[in-house]
Amino acid sequence: MKVWKTIIMGTASLSLVATMAACGSNSGTSTGTNQTQGTEKDKPNNTKQVEISFANWISVEDGTKETYNQLIADFEKKHPNIKVKSIGIPFAQFKDQVLVSSAGGNPPDVTMSNQNFTPAFDGAKLAEPLEALLGKDITGDIVDGSKAGVTFNGKVVAMPWAPHPSALFWNKTVFKKAGLDPEKPPKTWDEMIEMAKNIAAIGQDDKGNPMYGIGENGASDSYTGNMLMRIAYTYGGKFVDDKGAIVYDQGTALKDSLSYMKDMISNKISPKGAMMKDLRPMFANGALGMLVDGDFGRTNFRSMSGKGEAFDKEWGVTTVPTGKSGKSETVFTEHQLVISAGGKNKPEAAEFVKYLVSKDAMAIYHKLNGVMSSRISIASLPEMNEDDYAKVFNTQMKTASSLPAANPKFDNAMKISTDMIVLITEGGKSAEEAISTVMPKIKELYK
Repeated sequence: MKVWKTIIMGTASLSLVATMAACGSNSGTSTGTNQTQGTEKDKPNNTKQVEISFANWISVEDGTKETYNQLIADFEKKHPNIKVKSIGIPFAQFKDQVLVSSAGGNPPDVTMSNQNFTPAFDGAKLAEPLEALLGKDITGDIVDGSKAGVTFNGKVVAMPWAPHPSALFWNKTVFKKAGLDPEKPPKTWDEMIEMAKNIAAIGQDDKGNPMYGIGENGASDSYTGNMLMRIAYTYGGKFVDDKGAIVYDQGTALKDSLSYMKDMISNKISPKGAMMKDLRPMFANGALGMLVDGDFGRTNFRSMSGKGEAFDKEWGVTTVPTGKSGKSETVFTEHQLVISAGGKNKPEAAEFVKYLVSKDAMAIYHKLNGVMSSRISIASLPEMNEDDYAKVFNTQMKTASSLPAANPKFDNAMKISTDMIVLITEGGKSAEEAISTVMPKIKELYK
């Protein structure tokens, strides 16, 4: 494991910077080897114990560390012949480090992924086809919206784990300060903009920090690109057509989206250059009125506010307001699981993946982090729809679009697309000028 040790030591100092970036991380390495593993008499006789490695970011996130620990303890108790060694990598460096280590002949047995990363992993021949390893009872149980995002050349190369549709959170306390009805979130995009401006007019929060109406991502990372695309969908746009050709710059949707971003950031209704790691604590501490975020928001906000479950009374969540398309447009990112083609413990890796997407594991993940399941048979269970919070995200999932990430260069394209935001908010360019400067680079990348 020398390659992984070098990588992880090199990224340890980046932990605080990378915390909560999109689904960001703190840093470092965590292992599941100290969790409950069953007694010796529980272990099958003459069964060789195997250690598998799991590259992931949830073991080092503040909001999911406990979930990870419980999942590993439960898995190792049920599979006493398999031990899991966690390779915790900051989210911002995750894709590149997995690719580098795998190219060096040291792939993890199981790799966490998402819709931005999987095309690159597949393009690098890192991903093992899963139908034979997992069985069609599992690969055939994937919800339609997720199945397309993990199927390449007719083969399922990643197992969807947990879809994360983005919905709108609003801070009721901040709404009251702005003279808005705390129980009435915006239903349309125009209402949302007006409410955001009313909130920003407050000027400062109770601690003297700037007050913002809504938090939009403006940092130069691929997650910001995903969120810009989400806004473009609201204005009636698409990134690619049905044949995979880029149509992002056709029509007025991208222009309208950039004009919206310029209005929000230039007029200090949304902070400039923000990452999700910046926006989440601002929302939790009353300096931000609204935020579009995923279903893990509740756990994060409880922790960041320092108020725990009591903070639930101060915020609400609803589907993203309708825009030009006439429906609630959003995207869903998704945690996925890849078994390395070059791994030496594929049967054991398959057992681990089967467990992580099982009813038992998803019950733990849902209870602690509010996530849903990408399996048809599990997503519809009563325990996965037990409260209004879960119902909002299940409703949002019905109109959420999967990321059009089939091209291995998609993640790079999303990062490049954020240059348009920089050009209009810092470079003084118009939306048209930003589009004409950046879109040729994205199209060239796709060639």
